[in-house]
Amino acid sequence: MKVMIVDDEATVHEQLKAMIPWEELGWSVVGHCYNGEEARLLAAELRPQLIITDIRMPIMDGLSLMEWLKDSGIPAEVIVLSGYGDFEYSRPAFLYGAFDYMLKPINEAELLRVLSRAVDKIHLASDAFALQIKEKAVLHNGLTVMQDEFMTSVFDSSGIDENELIVSAAELSIPLPEASYTAIVVKLFELDERIHERYAGDRNVFYFAARNIIKETFAESGGAAVFRPLSKSNEFVVLYSGTAREAERLRALVGKLHRALVHYLKVKVKIGLSSCKSRIAKLPESYREGALALESMLLNEKESVGAFGGADGGTGLAQSAIWKEISALLGTLLDFGALRDGEQLRQKVEEAFSEGQLAVISGQELKHAVSTLLDKIEAKAPGREVALLVGEGKSRLSELKLPQIKALLLRIIAHMLGQSVTDTRSKSGKQLIEIICGYVREHYRTVSLDDISQTYYMNKNYFCSLFKSVTGESFIDYVTTIRMEEAKRLLLESELKTYEIAELVGYKDQRYFSQVFRKATGLQPTQYRQGQPRAQP
Repeated sequence: MKVMIVDDEATVHEQLKAMIPWEELGWSVVGHCYNGEEARLLAAELRPQLIITDIRMPIMDGLSLMEWLKDSGIPAEVIVLSGYGDFEYSRPAFLYGAFDYMLKPINEAELLRVLSRAVDKIHLASDAFALQIKEKAVLHNGLTVMQDEFMTSVFDSSGIDENELIVSAAELSIPLPEASYTAIVVKLFELDERIHERYAGDRNVFYFAARNIIKETFAESGGAAVFRPLSKSNEFVVLYSGTAREAERLRALVGKLHRALVHYLKVKVKIGLSSCKSRIAKLPESYREGALALESMLLNEKESVGAFGGADGGTGLAQSAIWKEISALLGTLLDFGALRDGEQLRQKVEEAFSEGQLAVISGQELKHAVSTLLDKIEAKAPGREVALLVGEGKSRLSELKLPQIKALLLRIIAHMLGQSVTDTRSKSGKQLIEIICGYVREHYRTVSLDDISQTYYMNKNYFCSLFKSVTGESFIDYVTTIRMEEAKRLLLESELKTYEIAELVGYKDQRYFSQVFRKATGLQPTQYRQGQPRAQP
């Protein structure tokens, strides 16, 4: 389609050039004119189909240009621009057949809507139906991206001014809820292969299809506003208007949406619901609630819809078992720069991402477990390559891309193993004991010689001898000292019973704890508590 822009202000020409996706539309700007007379001469030669013109211009104004167009038989649609809002001034433009009238400064969203309607009229009597569909899709996509960009900034904000939000949303034709509403966060997983197979690798076409499915699902219930947060990948947010009393109806709709997305897109889908909100200023909070509800679900296939404030998703078993083992093995590698059995660590990571383990852990728990590992690696493993891998891992983690997260962990481990020394004893005895003392201070409740031997791959007799030569005391005495210091603190600062304190510091037998405590302090635990001043709260 041939387009002509007529305005005596160069800034308007530049603004229109920036606002309209000319190349993507396949449109050609055949003329930039700065008064009506220039436009008249060029229009007679090139016969454009669309003219965007100002009204007030030198030599020949826009109204005179439109009067000439009407008499010339050139079937161009005219969009009029003006800085004057008075209808009496703009009315002559409509008498001369203006398609629409827009005030300066130009609103980009409004311009895209007007152009979309102009496409309909220009192609109405032509055979270029396919071209019309393409042009409307491009214009619609431009407006949709603007809406998504704005709502992304809203969802990611910590707080918003309600009046500013309403005004800005109105300018972009964003249909905000007018009463109570729920934010529905829809997350699509494992879709790269499907996009390649079904959509020729075009992710935007896939997103377009997903958005249409979501809109159609809610259409029969009065519709809902649908947005795609651009700071996330493979995610949509639906703002559904309805009170808390309609929770059952909403659940049915969300279940229907899940089935439709899985059936038509052939991907894994999880959906999180926020609590019902009554103020539009609560949009950021409602989005975060929906996202948290989604992350709190188990990562297996059975759980697909979760609501904010519902039962916890994960059991915590994976965090206390497999991830604890991974953390211990990784800690040894980081502390010593070596690991006797690197394959064991790799196998544990593989196991952590198996179907069995994912069936008992939520997205939130997995994020915490992996984030803790990455933080530990970042703090203790130097080198640019490791830093880059950790940064990429954290990025993948925010999107819960499980295959990529596992692959990155394995790459980081492989890199560290490749850089490691082959013998832990290459470190000095003092370095080893300092590391182990730190481990003991962290795990004094449960630590034992067997634990040290298995964790750090050291012979128990050799370790005991080395420990005493470095510290001047036996390993058992060192552990006991740490336990007694903690017991004294708890006796003075808490109301816990003696048997409770004994268990907390690593003694299952209260009588044995009292004997050890008396030997260390000369007092029974109750005497120590009574004979010392209370710590002030």
